[in-house]
This record gives sequence, C-alpha cells and structure tokens, in this order.
Amino acid sequence: MEKIIEKLKKPFNENELEFRVGATNSDKTMGLALAYVQARAIQNRLDEVLGFENWKVSYKEIQGGFICKLSLRINNEWIEKEDGASETEFESVKGGISNAFKRVASSGFGIGRYLYGARNNWYPIKQQGRGFIFAETPKLQLNEEKQNIVKKETKTEEGTPKNTEIIITFGKYKGHSLTDIFHNDRSYIKYLRDKSKDTEIIKECEKLLAS
Repeated sequence: MEKIIEKLKKPFNENELEFRVGATNSDKTMGLALAYVQARAIQNRLDEVLGFENWKVSYKEIQGGFICKLSLRINNEWIEKEDGASETEFESVKGGISNAFKRVASSGFGIGRYLYGARNNWYPIKQQGRGFIFAETPKLQLNEEKQNIVKKETKTEEGTPKNTEIIITFGKYKGHSLTDIFHNDRSYIKYLRDKSKDTEIIKECEKLLAS
C-alpha cells in the first residue's frame, strides 16, 4: 500500500502541468500563476501504477457543478473518495467534470497534491476573450526553494568599486540583476517592491522606480 501511494504521489513532469491565471494586478498586466496537473496525466498515472482495470470514476451532477467519485482497487479492495467542483466559464460541463476529477485525485489520494506547495509567482498576462492568459510560460517553483539574493560588486576601469548589483535567485528572472530586470520588465520591479519580504530588494526597487 505504501509503495503504491508513493508512486501515485510522485511529482509530474513539467510538460504534464498547466497554469491558470489567478489574481491580477490593478492594471491587468501581471497575473498570479496557479499550477495544476492535466487530467490526462492523472489518468496515465493511474494506468501505470494500478492498471486500467483497477480504477474507475463516476459523476453526479449537482446545482452549479459536479461530484466525482474516484474508486481505486488496491490489494483487491476498492477504496472510494469523492470531491466536487463548480462549472467553468469555458466549456462549463467538460471543465467542471475535469476539475472535479482532478480535485478528488488530489484530496482523496494525494495525486498532484504537492502543487499546493507551489510558490505564488506573477507573470505577464494578456487578454483573451473575457479572460486572461499568460504572455509567457510560467515555471513551477515550490515553497521549499529558498528566495534570497546575491550581491555583485562592479568596478570602474581603474579598479575602484562602482556600485553593488542585487542578483535575485528565484522566480522567472533567476540570475538577473534588479537593474537589468528594471530595463526589461518595469512591472516586475513594481511587483517585487509590493510583494517582497526582503528589505534590500524593496529599497532597491523603490530606488529604481524613482530614478
């Protein structure tokens, strides 16, 4: 049982993950990336770990959504779990059923549950229809990944200290200095100023935005 559960909970490959836009900033240029695993990837995981004959799903429609029952046969015993989701704005029925399946897989059996530990990173967005999509592909970063900085001192041609650059070691601009980020993506500097808990990052962002 423990080995089976461990295999079910194993992290997915990046190409099996997708991101949806959560909250947006005031000017609708940045969006919060919420990671989730594709329903097909969960189905493949169940086939690989248990065999296609050892799992099944059923759905029950409720007001505004669906309840999904996921049943797994482990050691010749059927284990059943239920969870639900509301209809979605796009492809309401299909989206609601898919979300209910993904939820019960996570809440009931831990499949993809590690994604709830993903760091809430922000990325540029653009409007598509009545909603928003990401202008660039987000990257998964789990909370246990440390967010810190590296300081790099630059010098003049004579070898005397000129200034100290702050290099961030997290997020989509990992390895870039705040100065470089400011010249390429001013909105991300605003985000760091408002959301970072590092006082040095906040001060440098304020300094750049005031220049």
